[in-house]
Amino acid sequence: GKGAGRLLPQLLVFWRRRGRGVRDSPVANMLLPGSTLLLAPLLAPPPARHAPPAMGGYTGLPRMPVKAWPLTRRWNPTLEYRENIATLWRDLETLYAVEGSTSIAGGGVVRLDASRSVKGDKTGLSRGLNRAVDLRAELVYEMARREPSLLNPAVSNRFVFAESKRLLALKLGSEEEAIEVMRHDPSILQAGDAIEGLGVAQIRGRAFAARLRRAGPPVLAAALLAAAAAAYLGPEGVAFMMIADW
Repeated sequence: GKGAGRLLPQLLVFWRRRGRGVRDSPVANMLLPGSTLLLAPLLAPPPARHAPPAMGGYTGLPRMPVKAWPLTRRWNPTLEYRENIATLWRDLETLYAVEGSTSIAGGGVVRLDASRSVKGDKTGLSRGLNRAVDLRAELVYEMARREPSLLNPAVSNRFVFAESKRLLALKLGSEEEAIEVMRHDPSILQAGDAIEGLGVAQIRGRAFAARLRRAGPPVLAAALLAAAAAAYLGPEGVAFMMIADW
């Protein structure tokens, strides 16, 4: 590219110095334009070596793990990258972390995975590699797996997510308590202003019911016990049991 760029001006100078007779000859007039055409491909900028990134990186678009896209198949059949879906994912990662902290509720942000590393018996040296696992991404994936509609822009809104968490923290007394409820009942992030009309016992009861549904038949005895408590102790007795079980 650079060599061809220096060669063309030299050819032009050469033809000027050859004199009027040569410049006006039919052969010269044919060669000069022909040389320019032949060198044109060499002067063109080189093609891009890599395809433009599809998401994140230099594009500035929010990232979303590849394994999470199948969760959006019902409203995104082609599983193509859509910024509004990835934006919901990004905001969920933020909301499941403690504000102003580099950790999520219950642990740090990164976990070291050494499952791909093997230590030799004789040498004592390790081969393979360790990798850092983003716990926020793992947590949000589990939440979206339980409640895929969190990633559906038709029924989910990032500002409703934020308002839901704010109200939960206000009702429960701390951001950590709000995140704990969000872990058990991810769909509560879609409630928004409706949380204002809920009491603490109702919020915890909703999360407790979500735990029962997820656990399945082995915990039906706990549900029956709660029903018995309601009969003998009233709603406050059920709330006490739920808090104790937390």
